[in-house]
Amino acid sequence: MNSMKTFFKLLVIFFVFHATVWAAELSPTWYSKTDNKVVINVEMFLSSTCPHCQKADAFFHEIEAKYPDLQVQRYYINQNRDSLRRFYQLLSDQQMDDFAVPSIYICNSRWVGFASAETTGKDLLHAINYCKKQIESKGKLTLETVNTLRHLANANRFITGLTEKPSRIHFTTTIAFMDSFSPCSFFCFAGFLAFLLIETQRKKQLIAGLLFASSVAIVHYFQQVYTSTFFELLPWMHVPAVLLGLMTIYFVGQYYKKQYSNTLYFLLAFLLGLITTIYQQTCVMNWSTIFEQWLNDQHFSSLQASLYQLLYQGVYILPLILILLIYFILVKIERFAALRTKLATIGLLFLLAIAVSLVVYPFVLSYFGISIVLLFILMIIGYFLNLT
Repeated sequence: MNSMKTFFKLLVIFFVFHATVWAAELSPTWYSKTDNKVVINVEMFLSSTCPHCQKADAFFHEIEAKYPDLQVQRYYINQNRDSLRRFYQLLSDQQMDDFAVPSIYICNSRWVGFASAETTGKDLLHAINYCKKQIESKGKLTLETVNTLRHLANANRFITGLTEKPSRIHFTTTIAFMDSFSPCSFFCFAGFLAFLLIETQRKKQLIAGLLFASSVAIVHYFQQVYTSTFFELLPWMHVPAVLLGLMTIYFVGQYYKKQYSNTLYFLLAFLLGLITTIYQQTCVMNWSTIFEQWLNDQHFSSLQASLYQLLYQGVYILPLILILLIYFILVKIERFAALRTKLATIGLLFLLAIAVSLVVYPFVLSYFGISIVLLFILMIIGYFLNLT
């Protein structure tokens, strides 16, 4: 028990020490108010020799005439040194270093490239209207609004940058698999494995695995289809995340004493699936948002869109189902079954790491570097430490 307490204290110290580094900062103002009307300030960085810049410029000239609440400032970086300096400043603010043009800044989100008015133009106009409505309703430009726009902008950049035109089925399945194995998803896989590793009865493992996978699918679909609502609700998840983290720590302690209840085991399988996926979906490169933008650009009927959506969600959840089946096969092998005690310890450490993350700083669940290093260390510790 002392070894578990020591490990828990070290884990808390690690997260608290880094919490200030992970803290987010609010963006500067990207709008003005005139006669109680919100005017969105757009900054465009162009090159006079860039054909895509000319398309973007023509599009904004067209909508400027229709939208008086839009103020567009154009910077030609190949003609003016001050324009290049301003571009560098904005890139530095967002920790970027590529000078790709056209670059269009809307409410502190950077939109790169321009394909056509029907695709990129439509998405840009949606972003402008969304930002304006959020400022009008909340009285300011919030971090949640900026995060939503940045996710949409990253998705738009990926779609705009596609040079090949894969078939719709191929695009759907490929993006879904990339989404499944996103660098931000390691804690989700760790949580799923944890509930398999700490239990010995196959029926309970199956139920817990399906509960976890179902909750992952629910959150993933909601974030994909209702992106703006998802990020608006995200700040309200902090208290539930802390409570769930404390509940998980309690469960680990009860498991160590061999006094845990099956009800709590199944409940945590579902709730941790929800919460880890929620924070996983804050990853900047969000493949589900990319797919949703692509889907909206295809002009499908409602039935066609639903079928592609169903295919995407099915492929996305497939790796978890495969892991479940592979695990059931492996436990039949004597050499693997002999490691059950060590694997259970690893599972508990995974749960403990997720719990501490939820209590201290839940956004760390989407950090690739930290998650892969921490989980690797936990596997090594779990192999030599006995908590069961």
